Amino acid sequence: MPDPSLEKKKLNIKEVGIKGAIVHFWTYYKWWVIIPVIVIGVIVSMLHSYLSATKKAYLNIVLVNARYESADVLFEEYSQSIGEKLIVDSTFHAPGNEDSINMTQDMTASVMKLDALISGGVVDIVITNSRSIKEYGPNGVRDLREVLTSEQLKTLEEKEMIFYLSPEDGEKYPAAINITGMPFFEPAYEGSEEKHYLMLSKLSDKTEEERLLIEYLFFS
Repeated sequence: MPDPSLEKKKLNIKEVGIKGAIVHFWTYYKWWVIIPVIVIGVIVSMLHSYLSATKKAYLNIVLVNARYESADVLFEEYSQSIGEKLIVDSTFHAPGNEDSINMTQDMTASVMKLDALISGGVVDIVITNSRSIKEYGPNGVRDLREVLTSEQLKTLEEKEMIFYLSPEDGEKYPAAINITGMPFFEPAYEGSEEKHYLMLSKLSDKTEEERLLIEYLFFS
């Protein structure tokens, strides 16, 4: 036989009233409310943290051989103007056009990491030199004709700003835009003796976002 003192008292609302009923409920059933609320709160918090960590940025941009501090300021004004978050990473290194084929261990790791990000569709835009663009080739570099209009490309061609790729098994195509000497990119490349180009990742699906940024940089 269970101890009668441990049994819940039967509730008679007429006798105890509404206030008494609330006290009764809280005395005997409060954990039926508190525990689910805690569980739901933990789940919502974990879900929010997960989504925040995995949510794709509006654009993911990589600056190769750039000054580290430039990532904090370069696209800040543009990001604020459109109200979207851009991820900008300036920690990558690659051989210069005049460098030998030999690379340091750190540079090799950096090149391999960026290759993986491009092939995985994580990176949308890369600012780098012509050597790297040629090495990425058609499998890594997007045809600008997929993003820009013929009029826009013609304007850039007239300014001699288009860099072409000429694949061995296909026709040449506009692969990158020369950004060398542009005031916008001075925080990243001022004093650099190399030419630098803006290329789009082959596996990026941010066509509209890329087009708007290019229009902001070169046509506004």
